[in-house]
Amino acid sequence: MNTTFCASLCPIGLQTQHRVCTADCLRSVVCVSVICVLSHVAENFVAVVMSVPTTSNREKEEEEAGGEYGNEDEGPFARPVKNGKTFANPPSFKNWGGIPGIFQIPKLLFKETNLENVPTDQRILDVEIPVHNITASDFQSNSDLFATWLGHATVLVSLEGVKFITDPVWAERASFTSFAGPKRYRPPPMELEDLPELDFAVVSHDHYDHLDAEAVKKITDMNPGIYWFVPMGMKSWMEGQGIGIDGSSLVTELSWGEHGTFEKNGKEFQIWCLPAQHWGQRGPFDRNRRLWSGWAVIGENRRFYYSGDTGNCDSEFKKFGKKLGPFDLAAIPIGAYEPRWFMKSQHINPEEAIGVHEMIRSKNSIGIHWGTYHMGSYEYYLEPRDKLKELMDAREDLKDTNFVTIEMGRIWEAPDKK
Repeated sequence: MNTTFCASLCPIGLQTQHRVCTADCLRSVVCVSVICVLSHVAENFVAVVMSVPTTSNREKEEEEAGGEYGNEDEGPFARPVKNGKTFANPPSFKNWGGIPGIFQIPKLLFKETNLENVPTDQRILDVEIPVHNITASDFQSNSDLFATWLGHATVLVSLEGVKFITDPVWAERASFTSFAGPKRYRPPPMELEDLPELDFAVVSHDHYDHLDAEAVKKITDMNPGIYWFVPMGMKSWMEGQGIGIDGSSLVTELSWGEHGTFEKNGKEFQIWCLPAQHWGQRGPFDRNRRLWSGWAVIGENRRFYYSGDTGNCDSEFKKFGKKLGPFDLAAIPIGAYEPRWFMKSQHINPEEAIGVHEMIRSKNSIGIHWGTYHMGSYEYYLEPRDKLKELMDAREDLKDTNFVTIEMGRIWEAPDKK
């Protein structure tokens, strides 16, 4: 999910009492000037044209992406297409339909019904989506793999003695401004200051609900020497925040199919940057300047996968399972998927999430990316959780695996390895 804007004076992240406006899902219709409107129209028109490969440039893009993979489950991981200063999903991502454009907004606004219906009564939310406050001293276990969900896509993990975090976001609004944009309706279960000492962090992409500048800076200040693993194009952004320029922290920038290493207590961990079907943007003129990705952390005995935001690039998920799996734990998004025609290219739904769980050969998966922010999607706010349980209960062939949601702040522990 992303939050962007058509110009510095015209945020698309505007929020009203009942509807959220994001780049994915425009709710408000306020622009401060005709110039702003024209800028947004032009930007989205170009994005729609450029984000869907045409017959004339398909062969060139396949060559730049490393060859035609089709839907093959074998071969190397897909590589992103590089068009000058920007990245693109490769043609092998058959389910990529491009970024929703301005001409699709009227259909969204006037022909679809928003069923999100998040209660304003916090007492109801406390029952439906409980938040259990924890501190660093609570984050412990005798297991060699345990984790807790801190809301949205932020997962705190301990794997064979190393502690790391995915997409740390604490912002009240997932936006470039504090007064507009997707608003948080469930608080984090842990204050930033209460985090345990972290060894490294992974960032999947630059959308505001996955990259919180203040959280990144504070975590770096609290953890001298922390390693940040980020997709291509993001190192310069990190350096712009003062991270990785004075030797107090290290930023490792990777592309799909590449991995870095982290060593602790004589153990070496591989951190893999993996393909994801999505896109990136933080401002009006930086669309796809920074790559998007998923991540895998491979220890001696345990394996963890985090998908980031992604559509269904199924051939890649199968490769992850064959080359890096099976995974002992996966964090897979299950929310922000309706209406399907608008969200399908960039966000999987619960059924597709189960497919990811199966294809990567995950033994245990946790559903994330729901129940935290008003994301601008139209599904009922509890549907991701309820639909996941309903579908998993019906999958007799997956009874030996687990794909569940956990309450924020609860500690999940991996079963002993057999």
